[in-house]
Amino acid sequence: MPTIDSHTHLFAPQQVRARLALADRDTTFAEMYRNAEAKMATATQLLAELDLGGFDRAVAAGFAFADEKDLAEQNESLLGAAREAEGRIIPLATINPALKGWKMAAQAALDGGARGFGELRPHSQGWDPLGPAGHGLCAFARDAGSVLLWHVSEPVGHAYPGKAGGISPVELCALAMAFPGLRMIASHLGGGLSFYLQMPEVRAGIDSVYFDTAASSLLYDDDSVTRLVALAGADRVLFGSDYPLLSPRRQLQRITALLPGDSAAAVCGGNADILFSDLHNQ
Repeated sequence: MPTIDSHTHLFAPQQVRARLALADRDTTFAEMYRNAEAKMATATQLLAELDLGGFDRAVAAGFAFADEKDLAEQNESLLGAAREAEGRIIPLATINPALKGWKMAAQAALDGGARGFGELRPHSQGWDPLGPAGHGLCAFARDAGSVLLWHVSEPVGHAYPGKAGGISPVELCALAMAFPGLRMIASHLGGGLSFYLQMPEVRAGIDSVYFDTAASSLLYDDDSVTRLVALAGADRVLFGSDYPLLSPRRQLQRITALLPGDSAAAVCGGNADILFSDLHNQ
């Protein structure tokens, strides 16, 4: 099976250079990236990291900017990088459903090669995931056959830059139940949502939700990934590093050491290969 990192982040090179200017006009970006020590990566750096770790491909998202111009600049760079990478970068475009004309931007991104949207931070951008904007996005993604990657914020534990602003486990559960069959990825082990898979109605109601392991080593103990696989099933867990925050190679070594061979192969690439191949073939 291929080895795929299902959760990485890229910026346009000009946005890396304009870090301080972006921080001056986007509050959430400032919280996460104003500090010069916060890592920002370009497509060239990601591809080098994939080669270093022996990865075949990576799913890449940008940042949930609030401003239409910043989103457009980011998506243009990301989609261009994906085309140049000839399949090694699977792009997820970023959109803001609080903006007028977001559907036109979303369709243009799909026409340009995006396979879905994310990492979605509704509260950072000022829209309600359970309101008209959230339901409109889910209906659009369902009809387009695309996937949604959500930043799921765990409601307890220590604070860190970027923790707030995503979707809560409660909100994601309600949204998934409102849109059965829509494939969503709950990042960061789902912010605890996976615990409730022990409830039969939740397990049945969110059976199209995948969970990724991005940044899990910064949040949970090592047994958490094995518990997630036991609860959700190995076919609904996706390896993610959250690069450039963490090293894909080191996170892959950690995850493969925790799981038996068949489960590790599915989690670390097989599931993503099936998920994104299905999207491509629709």
